[in-house]
Amino acid sequence: MPSGWLRHLPAALLAVALVVAAVPHAAAESFPTRVIVSHVPTMATWGPADANGVVLVNLEEADIRADLVGLPALPSGERYQLWLMNSATGETYPLARFTAVEGSTTYVDQLLPEPIPDRGWDFVMVTVEPEPDPDPGPDARRVLVGSFPGTPAEIQQFPPTLPQTGQASQETGPGMPLALGANAALLVGLVALRRVRRQRRPVPGSTEEI
Repeated sequence: MPSGWLRHLPAALLAVALVVAAVPHAAAESFPTRVIVSHVPTMATWGPADANGVVLVNLEEADIRADLVGLPALPSGERYQLWLMNSATGETYPLARFTAVEGSTTYVDQLLPEPIPDRGWDFVMVTVEPEPDPDPGPDARRVLVGSFPGTPAEIQQFPPTLPQTGQASQETGPGMPLALGANAALLVGLVALRRVRRQRRPVPGSTEEI
């Protein structure tokens, strides 16, 4: 006699199959890399110590999103800018310029005209830049810094966690298959939204900021 959660498994798998079928070629789509940025004392040179945020970077889709908190408003003639950086070569790549409102969360949603080249980026930075800015490189005022997960830069920035002891439970509750189905449906839904955004990609030479 199958356990209770196994009886839910066919329905969960069917739900996933129906959602995937509704979005053709979903499995071939790429997903963003999540980078946590903060005011790292050894790298940040400007701004409040409690500023932090999350940046989502999709190189293939040229899709940049960020939720940032604790950024002070800048005077006229200055803007924040997101960058990718290869710490080994020093190469940087500009992503998006934006402003911040004091005391509120700053949202960045940028779709670049062309895919972002993969050049071994291992850091995301937020800097303060003059506006207009004749220098194509990042300013020395670094506000937030974060490393790509799984890179040597992450190991250098954050010490490894202690090993966990104990045996994981072998029991799986009845909500497990349904949760897997819901998560898969959510990911496929995000793929569909990215496809719409890609079709609305701005013409090269123009920018889109929200």
